[in-house]
Amino acid sequence: MVSCNFNSNKKMKLKPVSTFNLLIPDPSGVAFFNNHLFIVSDQNGTIYKTSLTGEIKGEIKTKFKDLEGITFDDKANIWIVSEAKRKLIQLDIFGNVLSEIKIKGEQNFKNSGLEGVCFHPTTGRFYLLNEKKPRELIQLSKNKEIIKIYKLNFSGDVSGICFDEIENCFWVVSDESKAIFKVNYLGEVLEKYKIPVKKPEGIAVYNQQLYVVSDKENKLFVFKKPE
Repeated sequence: MVSCNFNSNKKMKLKPVSTFNLLIPDPSGVAFFNNHLFIVSDQNGTIYKTSLTGEIKGEIKTKFKDLEGITFDDKANIWIVSEAKRKLIQLDIFGNVLSEIKIKGEQNFKNSGLEGVCFHPTTGRFYLLNEKKPRELIQLSKNKEIIKIYKLNFSGDVSGICFDEIENCFWVVSDESKAIFKVNYLGEVLEKYKIPVKKPEGIAVYNQQLYVVSDKENKLFVFKKPE
């Protein structure tokens, strides 16, 4: 794990290197796969395949609503999370449902549940975010059973997550805090970066860049990954 000391007195900000308008209603999660971005809509349950500039290249319809996160496993399957139903859902690349896993846990409000998901290619484990009340990083085994739950206390909420193989860490975005956090396996923040994005909902990493989707602005923001 990358060793890094978090300095709460150090104010760090990221400015986007590019910004693109999205023709996607309520983008709520984003993942990188096979040279494209895949953006899920909270409004209509559709997964949009786009270029790295947000241009729509294809659509994958699903029967699910209230979708908040998306990732890919090492077999090219899609995994999405339904906040309202508190489910982790496996799809093939055509949108056919392969499995639905109910995730146990505390959820005090309908709109404060599962909010993000990412896959760890080396261990085959999944990591989920619970948005708030409580804010949690949930680690799942290969069999999709809860191994560990880490309480998070570094932001107002957590709204998106991705795994960075190069840095061996997670990037977590917060809607309420308007910030990106570099986080270790224990849910501890290593660095915090404020971003000029309203309601950031999803984050993906590729080629030394961070891609963030904004629900409120319907935009894709691209940031250079901080060194």
